[in-house]
Amino acid sequence: MRNRNLRLTQIVYSLVVAFGVILFSLVISAILLSSLKDSTEDRISYFIAADAHQMELNVNNYMYNVQQDVALLYSDKNYYMYDATDPSLSEYDKIQSETLIQNRIVDLGMMNNFCDFGIVYANDNTTGWISQVTNQMFRESSMYEYFSSVIPSDNLKQDAWIVNVLGNTDRIYYVKRLNPNAVCVVSFYISELENVLAVPSELSDMTVSLVTFDNYVVYSTNSSEIAQQMNPDIMNIIGDNVGITAVNDDYLITSNRLTNGWKVVCSMPTSTLMADQISAMNSLILIVLLITVLGVLIFLLITSRFNHSVNGVVSELDYKAKNDLMTGLLNKTAFRSLTEMDLEAFNGKQAVAFLMFDLDNFKEVNDVAGHKFGDEVIKRMSRLLKDVFGPEEALIGRIGGDEFAVYKSYNSLSLEEADKRIHELTDKLYEQFKAEFKDESETYKLTVSGGILVTGPGDYKFDELYQKADVALYISKRNGKSMPTFI
Repeated sequence: MRNRNLRLTQIVYSLVVAFGVILFSLVISAILLSSLKDSTEDRISYFIAADAHQMELNVNNYMYNVQQDVALLYSDKNYYMYDATDPSLSEYDKIQSETLIQNRIVDLGMMNNFCDFGIVYANDNTTGWISQVTNQMFRESSMYEYFSSVIPSDNLKQDAWIVNVLGNTDRIYYVKRLNPNAVCVVSFYISELENVLAVPSELSDMTVSLVTFDNYVVYSTNSSEIAQQMNPDIMNIIGDNVGITAVNDDYLITSNRLTNGWKVVCSMPTSTLMADQISAMNSLILIVLLITVLGVLIFLLITSRFNHSVNGVVSELDYKAKNDLMTGLLNKTAFRSLTEMDLEAFNGKQAVAFLMFDLDNFKEVNDVAGHKFGDEVIKRMSRLLKDVFGPEEALIGRIGGDEFAVYKSYNSLSLEEADKRIHELTDKLYEQFKAEFKDESETYKLTVSGGILVTGPGDYKFDELYQKADVALYISKRNGKSMPTFI
């Protein structure tokens, strides 16, 4: 009887101890997992904010390039001061002036995927190219009056970005006044922003939207939101705030303002963000109920794997912040930053080379063969640059749609030796280009122009090298393309 009572006491004691251990394990596990959840939310919030900032820079850069193309019309008053409504001008003078302007616009816009790039005058005459779609939109109304009226009177730059023009939701228009009776009109397909606002695979549930002043969605990775008002639940969270990250029970949201006043808004459902962590917590609690020790081990394993997964996300996001998503080359921001670091570290101690390459007649490739084929051409050109300059440990960047740059410093070679080496590499690139793009050269007259600067030790800045190489590239373009110019 006594032994029986002893066994019963031992069983009760064991059950109490086991229950206490299990309860203690559950409490500790819940505390640890809650802390892990908060830490994960903070870290993922940081990565989303960093990616959103990169997208802001990408869109600003895209719009800046459009504005720069238009700004180049101010290089000669014959372009921006011409007034087609001036009664004192003879027909001959008008033809001469408009031919000059037409040629300049073609020269500026031929390397871009513009739908429209032209000048509209107060009498609705146009110069440049205004697409049939845009002309059809204004069959019964004045194109000049419409575009002139959208420029705010208090805008010192006298320009405006507009969408949903007369119901057209496919294009973004940029308008800038040239003189009291003329405005420049540029447009491009909204779909051009797909690469600019691409979502990292690790954040595939994130929605990225480009939003106007009045919360109209110009573009979104969620196609159902395009040409609609922004989700009111999201707008109520961020309001007019920009440069912030906001989290509530429903969403994690970042909002960044562009230079033209529009916003890039990134949003992700909180439930989606934390789904993996919630699942892991439930599984762990169930396992702890079965066996405490095994539950703790699984918790440690899940924690270890989760940290490894987050580190992978960090590495991937860091790579995508520095590299062009299509080609894998450095993007313009990273190329500039790394070049500046090298110049700062070794200025005055080495010869440097700065090379710029631009595909000739690339617009015809896009127009005839389509943008998908054009993207493949860009990728193939990128591989050529890697094959030729990659072994040199040079910095190679994609700094525009079909424009590339290469930077290399030679701290162990003289200027003459460095110059010889760059000539050899350039010759090799052009030889391989002819072989790689033989069919495209015959069909679309696709060639490559180069501007190449090789200089000795000195106190150089990035902009100085860039501008000199760009001048050399312009000389190549002006002298017939399909050739490098060395300066």
